[in-house]
Amino acid sequence: MRTLFALTALFTLAACAAPTMSLRLRGPHTATESQWRKTFAAIAANPGCCDEVWFSTGIGVPPVAWHREQAARLAKAADDLRKLRIVPSLQVQATLGHSDALSACEDCSAKSWTGWTGSTGVEDRFCNCPRQPAFLAYVREMSRAYAALHPGSVWIDDDLRIDNHTPATKGSRLGCWCATCLADFNAQEKASWTRESLDAALAKDGALAARWKAFSVSSIAAVARAIAEEFHAVSPETKMAFQHCFDPAALDSVRAVSAALHAASGNKVGLRPGGGMYYDVNPLDQVVKSLTAARYRKTLGDPDDVDVWCPEVESWPRAYGSRSAQSALVESFVALAYGFNSTSLLLLDTRYETDELYSRTILKPLADAAPVLKGYVAANEGTVPAGYSADVRAMAQLTRWALCGIPVLPGVGRDLGSLTKRDLALDVCSVGSATVQAARDAHPAPAVLESPFVGLMVPRVTQKDALRSVALLNTRIDAQGPVTVRLRGVPAGAKAVWRALRRPPRPLELSRDGETVRTTIPEIEAWNAGFVDITE
Repeated sequence: MRTLFALTALFTLAACAAPTMSLRLRGPHTATESQWRKTFAAIAANPGCCDEVWFSTGIGVPPVAWHREQAARLAKAADDLRKLRIVPSLQVQATLGHSDALSACEDCSAKSWTGWTGSTGVEDRFCNCPRQPAFLAYVREMSRAYAALHPGSVWIDDDLRIDNHTPATKGSRLGCWCATCLADFNAQEKASWTRESLDAALAKDGALAARWKAFSVSSIAAVARAIAEEFHAVSPETKMAFQHCFDPAALDSVRAVSAALHAASGNKVGLRPGGGMYYDVNPLDQVVKSLTAARYRKTLGDPDDVDVWCPEVESWPRAYGSRSAQSALVESFVALAYGFNSTSLLLLDTRYETDELYSRTILKPLADAAPVLKGYVAANEGTVPAGYSADVRAMAQLTRWALCGIPVLPGVGRDLGSLTKRDLALDVCSVGSATVQAARDAHPAPAVLESPFVGLMVPRVTQKDALRSVALLNTRIDAQGPVTVRLRGVPAGAKAVWRALRRPPRPLELSRDGETVRTTIPEIEAWNAGFVDITE
């Protein structure tokens, strides 16, 4: 039987603390009752396509009264979702603002405070300085309006950052350089910097530059804290969470925002790393993105105050030609295999296609695949991925080697040893599969392919090294298999089932020879994935 045991820090990564499949909506989906009825009907017609929906607060700076009116509409929509046992949640789609051009797409008439200002002196008209008292008051009042929804979770978008708020940040040093920020920094430093003198000093003084960055990070952390405090006061059960990019220079920002959300809410938080790879043009890019997300988690330090790890799975601009449901499912599955425990799916947009088309081409495939995605997370609770690690700068290099079907470990999990440069030089496209397999066959991997295969293989093991599952992704444009796999750590008397995305489950025969167990997986279709589900 499956048992739950006390987990060490290593074995916290598979905790099922959140819905597995979150469908992200934008403002137009709930802007009118008639449009929401269409969107809701599409969701209701595809049971299982999601177990959480993120509503959006919008990207402008409208009067707080607008947010109150929207919150009232969302309350009715949230009740609709709850009747389907879908968790209504919220995305704070804009705090500081991504850019003036994007913010200006919606109403910004409530902005009366100083905007984000660059070291060049350029001030954004619609992006916000995080230290303006009027802005912080606005954020708190807006948060109180939405807190009445009692959302399952609140995800703050990645515009909460210390750079990339154009046009002010073009040619600028990081941070906001408005008079308020300069005055606060001078008070902290007991100094009298002007914009020009501080800019010149930062170029020469690394310690001063580090303090300026820490000051700027504390500015955005204060915004996160303000949001979390208001939600927690009204809805203490709501989980706070943060969407962020992969930028290694922003690690301290992600840590600070995460810590602020945790401190203000008293609850563990969620993180969503992401950015890019929004098209089907090269689906392998999305595999690389999942490995990059796994590595980012490890680089971040796998903080104890985070229990939800959710990859960004998006299409842009969410038109029919941008992305298929299958590619979103594959990206989600790979992220789950490498240690994430939920997925966010931004794939619908009322501006481009009809709800009927999205229902048929996106939501139905999601519903068909849901038992496998959700089943994979549930089956692997208390386990970690096992594989070989490598200190490589580009995840594309490790991904290409991983396509040999050798388990790799880009992030947190059970490290089977380091790969060498000689290992990584092997290329499945130009070396026979037997040669590739022989390169690691003598090492104690929990799963070893005995058939030619091009794609990923990710075993998951328990704290006691019992093999719980083996995930496989076929990255060829044709079917592969049958595929024979040699397994280690399979409990005596175990049974196995092959569970592929959008396919019925298939029982597998386990052939035991001492400690070694073999099984043969049926044909895997082009660009599909599944897992060997091992149970006692």
